Amino acid sequence: MPASPPAAAERGARSVVIDGDNKGIVSTGDFAFNVFYAEGRFVETESLRELPLHEAPLLPASGRTELFGRDELVEEVSARLAEGTSVQLYGEPGVGKRAIAEAVHRRLAEQGGRGHVLSPLAGETGTLELLYRRLAEAFFGKPFLREVDETVLRAAVAGVSGVHITVFDSELGREDLARVLETFPGCTFLFTSPYATLPDSRAAHHVQPLPRAAAVELLSAGLGLSLGPEGLRNLQFDHVYEMSEGRPQRLLQYAEFIKGSDAWRAGRPAGPHDKPPPVDPARLNPRHQAEALAVALSEPARRVLVALATFKAPMSPDWFAPVTGDPQAAGTGPELHDRRLVTCRYGVYQITEEAAAAVRAQDWPAAPAATAAEGLTAALAAEDRAPAPEPYLLLTVARALRDAQQWVLVARFVRAAAPVALAAGRGQVALQLYGLGRIAAGRGGLSKDLRYYVKTEEQTRDLLAGDKLAVVAALALLSAPVAPTAKLGGLVSWAAKFTSTKVAVTAGAATVAVGAAVAVTVATSGSDVPAGCAEAQQAMTDQREPADIRLFRDLAGEHRKVAGALEAAAAEATEGKVESALRTRAQEREKEAASAESEGDGGLSQDVHPDVIAAQTASRATLGKTRDYLVISPVCPNVRE
Repeated sequence: MPASPPAAAERGARSVVIDGDNKGIVSTGDFAFNVFYAEGRFVETESLRELPLHEAPLLPASGRTELFGRDELVEEVSARLAEGTSVQLYGEPGVGKRAIAEAVHRRLAEQGGRGHVLSPLAGETGTLELLYRRLAEAFFGKPFLREVDETVLRAAVAGVSGVHITVFDSELGREDLARVLETFPGCTFLFTSPYATLPDSRAAHHVQPLPRAAAVELLSAGLGLSLGPEGLRNLQFDHVYEMSEGRPQRLLQYAEFIKGSDAWRAGRPAGPHDKPPPVDPARLNPRHQAEALAVALSEPARRVLVALATFKAPMSPDWFAPVTGDPQAAGTGPELHDRRLVTCRYGVYQITEEAAAAVRAQDWPAAPAATAAEGLTAALAAEDRAPAPEPYLLLTVARALRDAQQWVLVARFVRAAAPVALAAGRGQVALQLYGLGRIAAGRGGLSKDLRYYVKTEEQTRDLLAGDKLAVVAALALLSAPVAPTAKLGGLVSWAAKFTSTKVAVTAGAATVAVGAAVAVTVATSGSDVPAGCAEAQQAMTDQREPADIRLFRDLAGEHRKVAGALEAAAAEATEGKVESALRTRAQEREKEAASAESEGDGGLSQDVHPDVIAAQTASRATLGKTRDYLVISPVCPNVRE
């Protein structure tokens, strides 16, 4: 049974308390709070220990009903889970780990089993922090945006028992899995992974490719006949089995390829047989089979396949028509799945590796990003819209628009897309979208949009990943859909209770809120200062002290903040040399941000003291400030003051 949260009288009224180290969890009173995004605004939540637990749903009973050569493993895994032992299925991609897990789900569901099934999120790395946030969402029903405290989560679920959790495609190491199992002692887990990393090695099962006999059974079932020796020879089975590497998906694709051939259709009416017509050996490659199946698609289905290959993100059928611009595309899911060109998991379609290669080999034009953006924008604004699309789809569409230099459309699309990502708990995707909107507004000369994106990105970044001082100021500004300038004094006073004067002033200057553009007053330059230079000076003044930047991710965030401010300053410039210098430095800062992100901890091992990493980041930050001065001071003398 779930543990009951403390009564309201016991909790009492709490204020925001900031203490401890600079990064990490923000606390209200004795417990940590979090934030999520709903109905166009950020909402502060209570501690997990104070939130009610949601009852887990019945486990899904979907997937293939028949497995070949895997029934014994399904029985063993089901029995171990029923005993309360967590299990891992590991092996190479495509060997059938997911199909085995889904068969286990059916067994557990028949016994009334309840639980949660977590598949990988497109575009996200499966870290322990992300898994905790997703598990917290599953148990408490809120898509949390900030890090979830492990200790608080453990206490919040201490009373939970009898819940099963499956985590597909987990790449967590042995120590991280041990921590997960300790945090959820009343739950059983089934992990599918590329390697054996479960602490209890006896419960880790190596899933091998299908053996030859099982592969024959699978292919026979796919073709609807019992293959004999001659039929197997005609189908070049030994060669096909070798090229398929024993992967069920490839064998099923081969079956669809055979059934789509002219020789098969001509001979099929003769009735049951075990002698299918011979197959051209040149067409046994899985990619060639996918090509043959793809070119035979209807035009609406082909457009969906190209869109899946172009944007590299999973899609539900509700979004086929908006993305492709073809109203008939909505019903093409079964056609694509029957030809094994896509996988379908819980109503969401994703292109296979072979099908993506087939699209490239056919040299079909990419799906138009403008069509997808316009369709998605209109569909997202509809009152009766379908459940939101995968946020990574929105990000890849925005990136395609950027690559096509359609700046105005990027700026407009991101306004609709970023809140969807936030509402889904995908804060990092939202930040990347805001960054694309900022770049597009700067390149397109959209000064109002640029000011909006610079401030919104900065404040959202502070709220999602900033230090404890920054999150208080950001939450004050972003927790309401509109923050009119007239009310900023109250917000600053509120923030000043918990922050230094510098932070409070910074918060007061950010007069923009998510979902609504708010007027920003820009000081006019004096007659002796070129336009844009005052803003550039402010950007350089507002930078953090190098000694305060202790992590490479903080350094990347600082680079991006300065880059956005310099882009905004460039938009105000009226002299070509000033605009050129500011844009050049902004672009350099963007590259430096990407470099800092790629380095992570600087390539140092976990045994290196944090002060060593901090010394590196401080040095890089100092070099960045020096470079700003060298590039900007020749055209903006005021920065020397």
